[in-house]
Amino acid sequence: MFKILTFSSIFFLILLTSIMVNAQDVDPTKPLSGADFSSISKAQATPKAELILESIIHGVEVHTAVINGQVLKVGDFIRQYQLVAVNNTSVVLRSAEKRLKLSVFSSVVVKSK
Repeated sequence: MFKILTFSSIFFLILLTSIMVNAQDVDPTKPLSGADFSSISKAQATPKAELILESIIHGVEVHTAVINGQVLKVGDFIRQYQLVAVNNTSVVLRSAEKRLKLSVFSSVVVKSK
C-alpha cells in the first residue's frame, strides 16, 4: 500500500508540474479566438504623412500638445513643422511651405441640431 501511495503522489506531482509549465507559455492577455493583430505595426495603422493631435495640456506657464505620441511645447518641432500656438481645442503648426491647424476633435463628428 505504501508503494502505491508513493507512486501515485509522484505521478500527481509530475502531472501538476507539467500543467504549471504549460500554463506559463500561455499569454493571459491574448484573445481566446480571432485574428492575430500582433503583425500589424503602428506605422501601418496611422499613415506617416498624417499628424494627429491627441491631447492639449494647459499648464501654469507652459502649454503642451501631444501629437502622434510626442509631447511638444511652443517652439518644438515635429517633422518639418514647428508648433507655434496651443489653443483650447487646436494647435497651429508652421513649416516653410504651409500652415496646419490640428483639432482635438475629429472633423467627422457632426453636431446634431
